[in-house]
Amino acid sequence: MDVRVAFTNILAMYNYEAKRYTFIGNFFKNIKGRILDVGCCKGDLKKYLHSGLKYYGVDRLHEKLENLILADLNGKRLPYKDKVFDAINCSAVLEHLFYPLDLLKEIKRVLKDDGIVLISLPNDRGLNRILLDLFTSIRSYEDSVYDHHWKFSITTARDFFQKEFKIIKECPEFGPVFNRYFFFLKFRKLCTEWYMLGVKK
Repeated sequence: MDVRVAFTNILAMYNYEAKRYTFIGNFFKNIKGRILDVGCCKGDLKKYLHSGLKYYGVDRLHEKLENLILADLNGKRLPYKDKVFDAINCSAVLEHLFYPLDLLKEIKRVLKDDGIVLISLPNDRGLNRILLDLFTSIRSYEDSVYDHHWKFSITTARDFFQKEFKIIKECPEFGPVFNRYFFFLKFRKLCTEWYMLGVKK
């Protein structure tokens, strides 16, 4: 069996999607108003947010969702006016883009001055990345167009985020494979993903 297929099956087995969205939703539990989910995919995060948040999504995927705008995130502008949102989530998205800094600046533009933003970036120094590189082959051009175009460590993720935002909270996320099989190696430097909550500078 292909390693990537096996990994996907493990994620489903341990209900990773629900746990991940619950984890993300907890960052916004005290926020009211409008929240924008950048790279929302199917909009699954909406189910894990409290009723005081009005959900908006933007992505290039065609899903029939309320308040979803279809847009290429590699474009130069998000299709919203300045300072519209009280909170923004952009998790596991920026590393897939050709121009991630442009989108980070756009997120800042559409966020209210007192709003908060949650960004997550992969830790390419983590154990998950090491194992994938070790046991998977390099993908073809056609298969890798929407794969990761940028690599980050915890340090470079912080540096990138702080180009536009001030970090007020950060934490690692390890994922089900790590929690199930490598719990004895749960050191921050080996985490799968790095989450940063921030405000405008």
